[in-house]
Amino acid sequence: MVYCINDIDAAIKKTRDKIAPVADAVVDELKLSSGTKLFFVGGSVRDRVLNELFSGNYDSKDIDVILSKKQDFTRNPNITFMRQNSLGGIKLQTKNFGVIDVFQYYLDNPDLLVCDIFDFNCNAIYYSHYEKRIYATLHFYNFILSKTIDLQRVIYGKNGLEYSYPVSSLASRALKFQIEFCERYGLKLKLSANVLYMIYNMDKTQEQKMIEYTKAKAGSIDLQNKILSEYQKLRC
Repeated sequence: MVYCINDIDAAIKKTRDKIAPVADAVVDELKLSSGTKLFFVGGSVRDRVLNELFSGNYDSKDIDVILSKKQDFTRNPNITFMRQNSLGGIKLQTKNFGVIDVFQYYLDNPDLLVCDIFDFNCNAIYYSHYEKRIYATLHFYNFILSKTIDLQRVIYGKNGLEYSYPVSSLASRALKFQIEFCERYGLKLKLSANVLYMIYNMDKTQEQKMIEYTKAKAGSIDLQNKILSEYQKLRC
């Protein structure tokens, strides 16, 4: 089926109505200070929109949020455990929502920097809690219309500091997205020229790191093998 922009907009509207009460509940769970803006990013928004578009029922357990003000979670009775995550945020174990990854910008205008967390075009979408609105960038629309996984940008953190996100991790993540979306929604996805170029030009060290990253992140032996098999096809 060929999709158009109106189809994507309709799916986004349905997702907004479903995600709004979840966002309200997360705000209550985290006991955010007054005036703190919350943005949902990552799979919690992306996968819901894809479910609407492609008649899927995938239940994403991935909750990633960006906050505009620094919070003290140490006295929150809903938080049972916390530690730093791999991208410089905080990974919280909560009573009612499982794991929530929190990124705090501590800036007056966090709206301008929400997009800093996007790595691929499939992730270029977020929900603004205080506006009750989903924003999908042009990159996300292009992902749906072209059925192509494309590297959008290098990930930057607070104050423009670049996170340590190696080429091998980006390549493995691209393949993981491709295979997972194919399995969940029966989509015929491809990798962009940017991603293919990145894979073709890996050295032996990067290749080994990609294999290690895949085994750590894929979640199951079956998915690991599919990713590594797909990777070997690209290398041949």
